[in-house]
Amino acid sequence: MATFADLNGTRSAQDSFGNATDFLGFTTLFRGIALLRQVIAERRAERAERLQMARELDAYSDRELGELGFSRADLPQIVAGTYAR
Repeated sequence: MATFADLNGTRSAQDSFGNATDFLGFTTLFRGIALLRQVIAERRAERAERLQMARELDAYSDRELGELGFSRADLPQIVAGTYAR
């Protein structure tokens, strides 16, 4: 319900603009964009970790991998986290 103060225009323009953007869904949109950026950043970090792991495992010789109980064919599964003995 509008009050007399609201009708006199004592409310700030910022409040009115904030209510308008909430009505149009911009707040939800901006939160969604922020969440999407966060998810993308997390996935890029995970991918960087997997690539680092792949580089490190690739540096081992076949003999060293064999001593650890792995073969070179197991490396993609190990890096993906799906390897099961």
